Amino acid sequence: MIFRAVPATPERRAFDADLRRRYPGFVTAVLADAQATARNRGERHRFESPLDAWIQVLRLAVVTDAFLAVIFYRAKTQCQKWRIPLIPRLFHRLAMGSAQVSIGDPVVIEPGLCLPHGMVVVDGITHLGANVTLSPFVTVGLVAPDFVGPTIGEGCRIGTGAKVIGNIEIGANAKVGANSVVLRDVPAGATAVGAPARVVGE
Repeated sequence: MIFRAVPATPERRAFDADLRRRYPGFVTAVLADAQATARNRGERHRFESPLDAWIQVLRLAVVTDAFLAVIFYRAKTQCQKWRIPLIPRLFHRLAMGSAQVSIGDPVVIEPGLCLPHGMVVVDGITHLGANVTLSPFVTVGLVAPDFVGPTIGEGCRIGTGAKVIGNIEIGANAKVGANSVVLRDVPAGATAVGAPARVVGE
């Protein structure tokens, strides 16, 4: 069981099994995350060989603020896929300690995550598509008591300090401005700004 060592209902066991299936594999995710991070930094992001790719992974882990935390997050989900106890909690703490990155267990993030500087919270039954960028001080989370969080489409960019909250959908390639508070759906390709956020362009 992913969340806690208590007797689970059949529904909870089915939910956990489905979650494990939807986590991307460690190698695929980390290499895509490295490409996205290098691209965001304006660096070479086409790797010439597997060796070159892993050298770049190690380099980014050293020279960036939050890529190491992304690796820890991917290691946590891989351990959860393999149903390894306790170790996922260690990786979660390492991600928090290295870059203040807190990503909850029911969160599924597709390959290509970019966290330029860390300091990010993502929680709830939340899904982030491929190649999403979360700037510092971003919160992607819940409106209590609903435990379902946002669905964020592929290629979205969430600006510094923004809050994306509740069971809403952010369409592919949408942008959320700095310090915006998004409480409603944002169409694909649109830009949302303000608190509460409103769509200002598509």
